[in-house]
Parts: sequence; C-alpha cells; structure tokens
Amino acid sequence: MLFVKNLAVVAWASCSLARTLPSGLKPRQDGSFTNPEYICGDIIDYVNRGETHFLASDVYRCLNSVPFNSAVAARFVKYWNETIQFQSTLAYLKNPPEGYQQPAVDVTAEVQRIQQKVDANLYVNQYEFEAEIQLLVYAMRDSHVSLNAGILSAFTFASPVEIASVSVDGKQEPRVYITDDIITSQDEGWEPSVITMINGTEVNEFLEHFATLNSWGFAEPHAEWNSLMSNPTLDIQGSLTTFSGGATFYPGDDLTFTFENGTTYETYWVAIYSGFANETGPLTTGGDFYNYFVLGFLPASFDNTSPDSDSPSEEQADPPASVTDWNEDSFGAFPVADIVQPDLGLFGTGVVTGYLYDDISTGVLSLPTFDIVADSIGDYIQTVDDFIGNASAAGLQKVIIDLQQNPGGAIFLPFTIFKSFFPDLTPFAGSRRRSFPLANVIGTTKSEDWASTDDEWLKSYLLADEWVINAKLNAATGRNFSGWPEYEGPIEANGDTFTLTERYDLANEDFDAAAFGWIPQMYLADAVNSNDTRPWNPDQIVLLTDGLCASACVLFVEMMTRAGVRTVVAGGRPTTGPMQAASGTRGASSYDADSLDVDIDGVKTSPTYANTNSIATVPDVRDQGMYVSYMGVNLRDQVRAKETTPLQFEYEAADCRIYYTLKNLYNMTQLWHDVSAAAFVDSSLCVQGSTGFSTTNNTHPSPPPERVAQKPILELNIKVDEASVEQAESDSNPGDGLRDAEGRGSSRVGFALCSSAGTCQPTYSCHQAVILCPGEKKPIKRPVCLPNCSTSTKGKTCGGTCLPVAQNDAKVVLNRQFNLKEKMTVGVCYPEPGTRAKTCP
Repeated sequence: MLFVKNLAVVAWASCSLARTLPSGLKPRQDGSFTNPEYICGDIIDYVNRGETHFLASDVYRCLNSVPFNSAVAARFVKYWNETIQFQSTLAYLKNPPEGYQQPAVDVTAEVQRIQQKVDANLYVNQYEFEAEIQLLVYAMRDSHVSLNAGILSAFTFASPVEIASVSVDGKQEPRVYITDDIITSQDEGWEPSVITMINGTEVNEFLEHFATLNSWGFAEPHAEWNSLMSNPTLDIQGSLTTFSGGATFYPGDDLTFTFENGTTYETYWVAIYSGFANETGPLTTGGDFYNYFVLGFLPASFDNTSPDSDSPSEEQADPPASVTDWNEDSFGAFPVADIVQPDLGLFGTGVVTGYLYDDISTGVLSLPTFDIVADSIGDYIQTVDDFIGNASAAGLQKVIIDLQQNPGGAIFLPFTIFKSFFPDLTPFAGSRRRSFPLANVIGTTKSEDWASTDDEWLKSYLLADEWVINAKLNAATGRNFSGWPEYEGPIEANGDTFTLTERYDLANEDFDAAAFGWIPQMYLADAVNSNDTRPWNPDQIVLLTDGLCASACVLFVEMMTRAGVRTVVAGGRPTTGPMQAASGTRGASSYDADSLDVDIDGVKTSPTYANTNSIATVPDVRDQGMYVSYMGVNLRDQVRAKETTPLQFEYEAADCRIYYTLKNLYNMTQLWHDVSAAAFVDSSLCVQGSTGFSTTNNTHPSPPPERVAQKPILELNIKVDEASVEQAESDSNPGDGLRDAEGRGSSRVGFALCSSAGTCQPTYSCHQAVILCPGEKKPIKRPVCLPNCSTSTKGKTCGGTCLPVAQNDAKVVLNRQFNLKEKMTVGVCYPEPGTRAKTCP
C-alpha cells in the first residue's frame, strides 16, 4: 500500500529523489470517467486503496458535484463570525496604515455579504461557498488566521514540476526556471533555458496572479512570490511550495510551459489528497462527499471495532537512522555540518546545524524552524549553545543566522536563543488584544476563577492560560496585573478598542513551567550567569531570511533587530527595490476555535460568571454547522513599547536584499558567502535601491514603497472538457437519511490516551507523546491518539506540531496514461509543550 494508514500527506515533489520532468504526464487519451455522477466515489475508492494524486480536473469535477445546503452554511458562517471577532487586526485590515503592502479588507462587511448570499441560497454548490470563505481568510494575510474544514480540506492543487526564480549573476533581475534544470545544469555545466510563458501568459504575470490568489499569510507580494519557489531549506522540512502542492483554488486542467529556446512542455495540473477519508468505506456520490467532509458523518459501512495494526500504543518500527547533515535531503545543497542537533533528519526531531568558515571568518547557524516536538527543545537549545561555543573558540568574527523558510513554532526558543547571544539584554516582546464584551467576560471569569481556586495543581496548570492575566506583566509598570479590569482598558486606536500591553513574566518559574514546559534559567530573578559577555556584538551578526519568517520567527527577528542586528533578505519578485525581512504573520498568539469553545463553555458554568450582569454577551450554543478540523485566529498583536500600531502593519524592510542566483540557490556554501560579502564587505552587492529602508539602527529610514498589490479575483465555474456535472439534491435537514451513519465531532482541545488495544478514533493514530496529567509535577510521555496533519503550506492544520513520520511513493491515478512517480511524506500532529491530555492514568 502506498499510503500509510491514518496519516495525512505533508509533502511530495519536494522530497523526490530527482526533479526530472515526469515522463508520463502527456496528452490525455482515455477519458477519466464514464459516469460523472460518481466521480467523487471513484476518487475515494482510489484513496482507500492508498492513492493520493489525481488529475486536478477530475477533482474539480468532484468538488463541483458536492451539493450546497444553506441551513448548514448559515450555522457555519455564524460560528465563524463569532470566532473572527477575536482576531486582533480587524480595524487595521479595514483601514491599514501607510506602508502596508496588501489591499485593505473589511472583514465584517465581507462576512455579512457571504451571509446574505447564503440566506438567498445563491451558491451553486459547496465549492463556490467554501472558496469565497477561503478567499476572505487569505485576504487577511495572516497565517494565524486558518481554516481547515469542508471539502476544500480534502485536496490541494499542484504543478507536477517545481520552479525557481534566480538571477544569472546577482545583479540582473531574476528569471524563472524549472528547478531540476538549475540543479542539473550546475552539476553538468550547461545553461538552462528560461520559462517565458505559462499557459500562454507571460510567466511573471501568471505567477504573480497565482501567488496573490494562493499564497497564504504574507504581508507583501515579495514573500508570496518566494512561497512559489523551490528552496533547499524547504526540502529538508519535507514541505511543499505553493506552486508544487500548496494551492487551494483550482488552477485549471492543462499546464504548458514555454521556454526561451523555443521548446514547450505540456502537462496537467495535479490534485493531492490531503484529507481524512482513509478506509472510510465508499463515498459514492457528491452527496456522500458532503456528508463526510462537510458534516463529518462516516458511511454506515465504516468499521472501527478492530485495532489498527499500523497504530499500536507503542511505535511499531524503529525510526529511520539519524543523519549527520542535510546533504541528501537538500539535493546536495547543504554541506557537511560542523555542529549537528541530535536525531537530525526529515523524520527525526533534530533540525539545527552549524557551519564554520575560516576563509571568511564566519559561522553559520541554520534554524529552519521553531516548530518542534516538546521533548527536543533541550537538544535544540544545547545545539545553539554548542555552535556559539565552537564558533567563538575558532575565533570567527562574524555570524549568519539562517532563518529561511522558518514558519515559527515554540515561542520558548526565540526568548532563549536571544539570551544566548545577548545575555545582558531583556527583550520587550509586548502584545495586546481586542477589548470587547465577550472577550472581557471570558477574561474576567477565568482570571477570577484562577485567583479563587484552592486546587493547587489546577492553579499551576492555568497560570499561563491566555485568559488568566494575573501572571502577566503590565508593560507600563513592570508589575503583574491585578486582574482583568486593569488589563482590559480600553485603549482606543484606529477605530477599535484594545487592552493594555502585556508581557510574559519570565522571572516566574511557575509561569514558565505552565507556558513552555521548560524553564529559561537566564530570565529568573535569582539567575546567576557564568558569563554575561556577548559572544559577538550586533554589528557582527546578520539574519538571513527569505521573507517567509512567521510567528515565533518574527518574534526572534524583532528581538534581534531591536538589539541592533542587521538583516539580509533573499529573493522576491523580479524587481529592484527593498523587501521586508519577515513578512509572515507577526501576531503574538495563534488561538483556535476549539479552545474558544472550551473557554465559553467553562465561563457559562463558572460561579464567577453567574454573579455577573453580562449573560447576554455569551452565546448559548456554539454550533459549527460544518465539521472543522482546525480554525484559528490571531488573538494578540505584537506591539512595540509605547506604540499602538501592530507590528503586522509596520513596514520592516531588510537592511540589504540579494537575489538568489543559478550558483547559490542549491549551494548553501555559496549563498552564505554571498550574504557575508554583501553584509560585511561590499554593500554594493545588495539589490539596487534596496538599502536605507530598514528601521534597524536607522533614525531616518526612507519611506516605504507604494502599495501595488491588488485584490485577487477567483474564477468560479471553470469549464472542463466533459459535460457539466449536475448537482445532487440535498435535504433542508442534512440529518435526514443519515440515521445509520456514525458521526464524528470536531477535534477538541487536548489529546486522548490510546485504548489498551492501541485504537483511536478515525483520522487519529497512536504514538508516544509528551503530555501533562493531574498530579504530575512535570510532563510525561504516554501513548496518545494524535491527529493527522498537513504541513504542505506550513500553516496551522492542528493544535500542535506536525512531524513527518514516513515517506512513500506516490503516483497520479484515474488515467492510465500517467506514470508520475514521486516521494510523498506523511505525518501526525504532536501536542505543543504543556498540553493537557483529555484522559490520564
């Protein structure tokens, strides 16, 4: 079987053993189906046999056959609208400040418009409805705003070949190539041909539109462009580019590349199954597809009574052997490492590597992600310290910290790594949230409940809860908040109301244990550092990014640049001028709807809430309507001291921008030498017009460029070769006719322990994980049912860390003319540090 049971796709082409053009993707000679009514059933039949890759046009026909039910949609829109009110940036999205590079969007008005269309039953099918919802999610340009639900959660769309944008010499503007041509030509000494058109449209125009529509969570178009392109730091994480596997919206059927040398390559867009219907039994029609992916109902034929032989309570097979470098996984791009985190590898828990270059007196610390499993945090920090020790002992005068492709993760890491470089400084790291009635009721109730409880374990566990403010510091006073009334403000800014600015009380060991599961010793009040001397001064350190740095990575960049460290950013659209160093989400806290449901339910049963006068502000029922795998918002903004504009909307250009080149894209040693030269030796190597915009060490930066990004337009009801698919009828009450089906509820907060037989609910599998249990003073490792997940677009699809666990061959099915063979990586979602299990021994 090509697909591992109960595991979801997280990558394919980026992990292939070779990047040659797939020989089997030629003109279609056999029709895919004789009966379009059962196209979804045919696809799921293949999924249940272990297949994952399909023709995009076939999947699009399936998605268009799924019926729309306005009653279900109305409940979902209401639920999502309630949730999105906790998004911290609504006012700034509607009225962004000068320098924000993306189009404005009035989220509240857009939700109302969608609701009106639902009420008028104007959506032709479920795909059209969900596409408009996702367009609004994407328009917020914040990867903490996430929605993995419905039929669009089942597939992503992909080009079967990868592309990259590079300059010939670092001075000329980049052009687009097939990635494999770049790698092979550098090995064999020939000149690759440039792509000039895609599907008859000039290549840059085509890709800019594709990126605007499908790239998710970036503050400017330069980062969206980079998200389409191959990068070896992406390869070592087993993830996909947006172009080669992370697209949400149907791109069409045919895919034709035209090259400068006059040749063309004709192929087809592919769809990758990334859903949760493994071994569900038949989902025959579009209506069945609706019942499963929209409502969450399993077919009556589903059998969950026997243990899953591939999901035991202990890991069945030994993990792949650890490697000592990233060379093979990066197609030769990464050199042999001098410092390596234990258990390094695509399927290991190690990610950090370090390199020492005597010829340029520079050490390179590669930090491709902060998104790691809880019990590897100690090794991560130790490897960083080992790098600092070795590079210092070698007398290296400069350091490059490589943050390319870093999506964020455990916020403990930025705080700790910052202190390793600047032990004498304490970062500000302030944040605030929207102050409105429902949020304040939750905060007041939970904070007062925490203060009044006599349960010491519960008091300790909830100390770092988002809604317990008593253990957080008032940034203005440096003292703990007395309670929620002091915190809630409101502070008026940009037409909305916000709380006061909070900071973590890192000197409180109990708070640290609850928040991180680890203690940052260097922040404790009685900490005695053996050496407060900085290993390097700020002007000896440079951060290398590609604009995709997000979340906790942005927090780290903010800490380091406020200390005076400079940034170099690589890539971007094929233009001159500046580019921002970190354009991923700059929010301070990702918060999911399931957690919010638990918060609201807890409030309604609290004695504190019963004694308030705010009962009308709390929803009686939170009805999702649709089955939701993951829904998230950005709860708190990062804000600087004495400022009100969220960091998300500040223009934060890198000190220097460079282009990727034919020579350095898949040669990390060459890239790092190029960065060192531009940052420390010759600033003329920076892209023309890219310097002078940074706020780091610059009291008079140049004004940001004008906004050029436009709102994307999604074409719905695209014509396909065969006759249009007739929509199936659906009852106004979707529960009718499903009495024999087994329903599944939403994936709630926490992780349940595996049964004694090693079984879990559908779409979960049993693995060892670190959890918290009542009575335990520290986290323990137990067999836990972990949900499937996908890191294909590096977004939030679960409430934890998605860790790759296996790799298998994948091919395109449903057409005998296809012979695509790629590598596909699969993974599961491990709980974040400090996660409490639903059930404990």
